[in-house]
Amino acid sequence: MAQPKILLFDLGGVIVPWIGLDELARMTGLSREEVLNRFASNPIFLQYETGDCDDQTFLNEAIRVYNLDLSTAEFKTIWNDWVRPPYTDTEGVLQSLRKNYTTACLSNTNASHWAHIKTMIDPDEVFDHAFASHLIKAAKPNVNSYEITLEQLGAAPEDVWFFDDTEMNIDAARELGITAFHVDREIGVIPILKSLDLI
Repeated sequence: MAQPKILLFDLGGVIVPWIGLDELARMTGLSREEVLNRFASNPIFLQYETGDCDDQTFLNEAIRVYNLDLSTAEFKTIWNDWVRPPYTDTEGVLQSLRKNYTTACLSNTNASHWAHIKTMIDPDEVFDHAFASHLIKAAKPNVNSYEITLEQLGAAPEDVWFFDDTEMNIDAARELGITAFHVDREIGVIPILKSLDLI
């Protein structure tokens, strides 16, 4: 396998734990898959991830869709708390990778989570390039999110190794010719980086 020039990382489930889907499943009695399906099929949720919906609209819709007995203020606090500090040692590993590779992140996120993540780990500081769905106006697995990222990186698909915890995002990347790896969200990206002799 040809060695990469660029290492591209998802954030939630890869760099920082994101427990929201599991917590919503626990709170609602739905399966994790059903929670995810409701996210993926709801136009307001997609608009939120692509920067076309404000916090209040999203929070109201999430409370409605998941039938939550919470105020919008309560849910916003919980929503942000579901993004946890980085997996152990990850920030240092990301810094060390920059000696040999261009590093970047491509995350489906929103303004609220992006601001919250920056209180724990600043993507603009630990990566050479940071791409957030609400800022580039495109979300994975939509092909546009990868094309925008490649264009801004000045990279060909074969230059990139991509790490994500969601199979549909990995499949979409591979269809473009990007080498993509599945990350176990329980443990984060470090074990697979070690298995690939990147660290």
